[in-house]
Amino acid sequence: MRGPLDTYLGWEKPAHRRDCKRPAWDVSVRVVEGEYRRGHGFHGEPVVQHACADKEHCDHGATYDATVVRIVCLSCGAAQVVSGEQTRDTGETITSTQHLGYGLPPRKARGLLLWPAEPWLNLGRAAEAEPHDFVVTRLGVKAVTKDVVVGQITKGTGERRGVVWTALAVAGSGARFEYGYGGPMRFQHANDGRGRGGSPLRTVVAAARWIGERLAEQPEAGAA
Repeated sequence: MRGPLDTYLGWEKPAHRRDCKRPAWDVSVRVVEGEYRRGHGFHGEPVVQHACADKEHCDHGATYDATVVRIVCLSCGAAQVVSGEQTRDTGETITSTQHLGYGLPPRKARGLLLWPAEPWLNLGRAAEAEPHDFVVTRLGVKAVTKDVVVGQITKGTGERRGVVWTALAVAGSGARFEYGYGGPMRFQHANDGRGRGGSPLRTVVAAARWIGERLAEQPEAGAA
């Protein structure tokens, strides 16, 4: 994950068939040990020789262990199988919504909804009083999609290493929307929490208030 918006945007749910009467997914996970890589003589394939330049630290070879996720709808028969090699960088992770953010209910602050997201800097954050960064929408939103996002709040550090909350506000596209570069969305206004872009933001509520003020400045304002 690169940032809070990646917690909600860019994900796709498996599709049920049109005539599905009871759409629900049966999800199972298993580990398959000793899977052979392609190109090892099966089905007439030519044998591919394994040759890593860094042999001392090479941790793979002709076989690998795979994590396989099976997703099945018992009503309409739609099914999807996702598999991936287990390495030091990939595989199954057991975690919780408290750590991911996704799956937790949004909180209300200054007339906005703050949706918990996986933190930008998430090491050791799950045990803190404010463990999450936030994606911001207006009230009444039931699910986060690109068209309803109005801001983003992330944890930062002040000049004396104190906690501040940075904020982005007013999503859109074009030359005026210069903040959030590299992420799935761009924003018109930014506050680094220290005073650049507005008053210092010492709390999440202060960051939400700043976003609401920027929204109120827009021609179509009124809900924030």
